[in-house]
Amino acid sequence: MKAPRLNPKLSVSVMFTVSMFVRMLDMTIVTVALPAISRDYHVDTVSAGVVVVSYLLGLVIGIPAANWCGDRWGTKQVFVLGLVVFTVTSVACGVAQNLPQLMIFRLFQGLSGGLFGPVVMAMLVRTFPPEERIKASRVMTIPIAAAPLIGSVLGGFIADSLSWRWIFYINLPIGVAAALFAVFFLDDDGERARNPFDVLGFVYAAGGLTLLMYGLNKSVTEGWTSALVLGCVVGGVVLLGLLVFTELRAAHPLLDLRVFGNHIFRISSGIILMITAFNAAYNFVFPLLYQEVFGRSALRVGIDIGPAAIGAIAGAQVAVKMYHRLGPRRHLLVSLTASFVGLALMALIDVDTQRWLVWLIMLYTGAVSAIAYNAAQTTSFATLTPHQVGVASSLFSTATQTGAALGVSLLSTVLAGLGTTTDAGAPDLSTYQLGFVITSGLAIVALLLTLRVRDSEAAGTLESKPEKESVADANPAP
Repeated sequence: MKAPRLNPKLSVSVMFTVSMFVRMLDMTIVTVALPAISRDYHVDTVSAGVVVVSYLLGLVIGIPAANWCGDRWGTKQVFVLGLVVFTVTSVACGVAQNLPQLMIFRLFQGLSGGLFGPVVMAMLVRTFPPEERIKASRVMTIPIAAAPLIGSVLGGFIADSLSWRWIFYINLPIGVAAALFAVFFLDDDGERARNPFDVLGFVYAAGGLTLLMYGLNKSVTEGWTSALVLGCVVGGVVLLGLLVFTELRAAHPLLDLRVFGNHIFRISSGIILMITAFNAAYNFVFPLLYQEVFGRSALRVGIDIGPAAIGAIAGAQVAVKMYHRLGPRRHLLVSLTASFVGLALMALIDVDTQRWLVWLIMLYTGAVSAIAYNAAQTTSFATLTPHQVGVASSLFSTATQTGAALGVSLLSTVLAGLGTTTDAGAPDLSTYQLGFVITSGLAIVALLLTLRVRDSEAAGTLESKPEKESVADANPAP
């Protein structure tokens, strides 16, 4: 029996939303359950943190190979395979008997997510024509905004009420349903390439990104003076430098870095990196401020940061009309200026700030940052050919991962360097407030990059307006 055919735009949108939601959910839901995992395995919470880091490392290892796999075996096949592996390794994480087993299974879980993430983004960009991509970006915002909030609340509930193992088991029904939907309703792109696998490029890309991400993540706990952190960051930068050198000369590069020769993609990728950096930064500082300085509970933090996710989803809907009315450049300038204001307002929050006002600030900041993100994401792929979209999706995913790690690393360095307590040992509110000020500076960097955006380069992403009939056409001569 043949399955009914769905509109490709609908089927790809559904798959993007579900798969990216699950992938991002597993980045946050585990963090809340770390105390329960550490108790079960009889290790300290810091040691249990390797469960989070191994997932992130798996992601950055899988991302460089995603485009090659999609070109070689087809995006649909790679997407389904990635979902299946992600689901199977999720169950394996749930039954892991010790921390090393859990770490290994989480690594492969992240690896599969690193494969299907860029692939499904490439499918979405190829399915929607340029002038409709800002509308499609509304779909992309849902998992990005909702997953961290739901992950924090759901992870806490499962850890307290059930077993932490259920944070992995819940992926089983979602993964099976998504894989079956993809098999029956996703179209095969039909494109195949027989280029040899660029082993050297993969080693440089995967090794460089792994070392860089690991170093940035460990800087939060180890500090920048740590030999481990410095060694990882320097080693990562060296390997990525070698990657650029070899890929620009390779006949069949794994990551065709020549795509950065496209001006609008290069600038938009920088803007995306800054947006994800300041989003990750304020999401890192706000819970610390609430718990360490104000003495709020983790549940209170989750509730008070929740309006940011609601604002992001709402802002994505507003972004469509703004984008077509203002054009890419003015859209970005307005939304990033508004983001700067929202982040600066966070620096004014203190223990006496009314709760409704905190919610309003979070709602506003979430909305305007989503509006900016959607525009930058749309302009990124404005003038790329269908062949370039695959590698661009991998590079785009790398930019978002790097931006998030950079934002958290930067703010953790600021807090550690200035100290979070006064000489008397009391929590120092001013340090956290300065953290928000520095976070708003990332929005300034994004604004400066926006000055180099040219509307003419992204003209294809705007809806074409029908030309008005002339009087002569409306009233032809007899």
